[in-house]
Amino acid sequence: MKLAITGQDGFIGYHLYNTLKYKYSSYEVLDFKKTLFKDEEALDSLVSNLDIIVHLAGVNRSARETDILDKNLFLTQQLVDSIKRTNFDGKLIFASSIKFNEANAYGKSKKISSELFLNASKENQFIFINLVIPNVFGPFCKPNYNSFIATFCYNSINNIENTIKDNNQVPLIYIDSLINVIIDKLNINSSTEFLVNEDLKITVEDVNNLIDDYKETYLIKGNIPKLNTSFKTNLFNTFHSHIESETYFPRKHNLISDDRGSFSEILQSSTKGQISYSYTNPNFIRGNHFHTRKIERFSVLEGDALIEMRKIGTDKVFSFKLSGNKPSYVDMKIWHTHNIQNIGKTSLITLFWINEFFKEEDSDTFSEKV
Repeated sequence: MKLAITGQDGFIGYHLYNTLKYKYSSYEVLDFKKTLFKDEEALDSLVSNLDIIVHLAGVNRSARETDILDKNLFLTQQLVDSIKRTNFDGKLIFASSIKFNEANAYGKSKKISSELFLNASKENQFIFINLVIPNVFGPFCKPNYNSFIATFCYNSINNIENTIKDNNQVPLIYIDSLINVIIDKLNINSSTEFLVNEDLKITVEDVNNLIDDYKETYLIKGNIPKLNTSFKTNLFNTFHSHIESETYFPRKHNLISDDRGSFSEILQSSTKGQISYSYTNPNFIRGNHFHTRKIERFSVLEGDALIEMRKIGTDKVFSFKLSGNKPSYVDMKIWHTHNIQNIGKTSLITLFWINEFFKEEDSDTFSEKV
């Protein structure tokens, strides 16, 4: 099945594109560059080769309200026109919003777009699935644009005070939950409108309180906060994604030395997990893989190490040199492939902590070189 995602470089698009790429080999995901919307011939060439289109591209915010409506409807109309020109008879999934009935430009653009796609599906006989989506949050969401959670995380990390205007209960869905819904709908063979269920409802203040705790416990003290629900873990991974790795890591362990030798705490955690260690011979590398949900800490206790980390889909590599002379750690972000190399002349001893037990049938580990 050939599939393309408009807005593949955006927040939802990034997660959908890479989840399909690494976890679902039955789909051939073709690149949909945003320049195609201004190149009729190239757009038609791609659409004519597709079985499924997932339309995520759009504008959430703009300095001018009218720009949101105009730009979103432009994207919709370009896609509708291409569908008609190419006699597309596959499946189109549209990311609408629970705000489609609101009297603002964003809500109007979602409602009108849904109607345009529905009419085109009846005229051209393709399957149209309209997903009505609640507030989405997750790693790599853009602050001051996609989500108040992204904004609160960014502000907290950068010592900007968060302002709560309305302490309402907000329906939230984590990005992984939404991606699972979208992938499930790829198999539907009839047109439908589907109201996507939220993962939970929570007040803005409660979210802010958790983010404050993550800042105090993790960012300042270097410990792992209490992550006893999936929401708290997902919120933490979102918070962690906004930390600038190149300036924050590596972090030194507090080493206490006396005549007996030295002692250091590795971490304090209210969260279950698994601890392991490795001896690595000189010039050897471990890793070159990434995780999509696991929280992981590498602590170098003896020897000299080079830790490398790169966000999937990007070229920039973050490099960190650590030494057992000054024991320190680096925490791996999700969707970042990583490795550790012994760059010294003696054995490298590394302690690994991860927030869940290893399960071979669900390892959440995907190979890719840094």
